[in-house]
Amino acid sequence: MNYFQVLSIVFGLILILTRPAIQFFPKQWNAFELNTAYTEKQPRWVWYGGIFGLSLVVFTWYMHFTAGVPYSIIITLMLTLTLVKMSQVLFNYKQFRAFAVRMLEKDRKTLTLINIFALFLGLASLLMGFLLY
Repeated sequence: MNYFQVLSIVFGLILILTRPAIQFFPKQWNAFELNTAYTEKQPRWVWYGGIFGLSLVVFTWYMHFTAGVPYSIIITLMLTLTLVKMSQVLFNYKQFRAFAVRMLEKDRKTLTLINIFALFLGLASLLMGFLLY
């Protein structure tokens, strides 16, 4: 099993397995998101997660250029796109939390669309891990 296969499978499983919790247990998920993960004051774990995430993206680009795995650019770009959310959580925390509150408490329709998109992205990632890499 190569790095990109593991990365695709793990990324896909995370995207797929979190969607039912968000959709079917909204009160519990909201409590976790707003009272534990994204509290009023920016938690320290966000910076540790940001450093880990950035390191993972940098290492993935390194592997893309050195490992010679066909189609590695696909999962590399997918992972790189997570930097958009990460940058918002790190540098615009209040705005990100306001967005999270709006999605979780008021705009469930948009949250459902985001979850559907994430589910399909997770399925695509999982299939790439099993069939492409």
